[in-house]
Amino acid sequence: MGGFGSGRNFGKTTTSSVRSIKVKDLGVCGRATESVQVQYEKDGQSVEHIIFLSHTACNYGGTRCWFRCPYCSRNVGILYLASGQCACRHCFSLVHKSGQESSIDRLYRKVGKIRKRLGWQQGIIQPDGEKPKGMHWKTFDKLIAEHDEIARRLFGLTHQWCKKMTNRLKGESA
Repeated sequence: MGGFGSGRNFGKTTTSSVRSIKVKDLGVCGRATESVQVQYEKDGQSVEHIIFLSHTACNYGGTRCWFRCPYCSRNVGILYLASGQCACRHCFSLVHKSGQESSIDRLYRKVGKIRKRLGWQQGIIQPDGEKPKGMHWKTFDKLIAEHDEIARRLFGLTHQWCKKMTNRLKGESA
């Protein structure tokens, strides 16, 4: 982890900005089909792809269904539709949106997920709410501790940034 070129890839297209199809949404798993036909409209013209499927055995019985990428033949659960083509995210060089987040953005997203799970209003400057009905106290206490630790880190990072900006405005080096 962390070698040259790793980390945020600004300017790359993200998976959320491209149309996609998921194998689990097609409902073909469990059937003895070898391919599916996908049709959609692009710029007023009908586009059609025949996508081959593969099946792998699961540890406790049954099988799992996968798309076969038409370009690299990888087993994938999601294929992306762009430029009239159909391929996996690796072939299209797509990145996940979370891979472009800074460490501060990740902390804000993490604290937001905790607040959502607790049913509280979003944003760390909002007042804390009550324990959700039905949630165990042990779980609630664990989430509160995690929330407060992330909030402390965010406030510390914000304080450092404000200090840096104040010094910059004064003409000093940080």
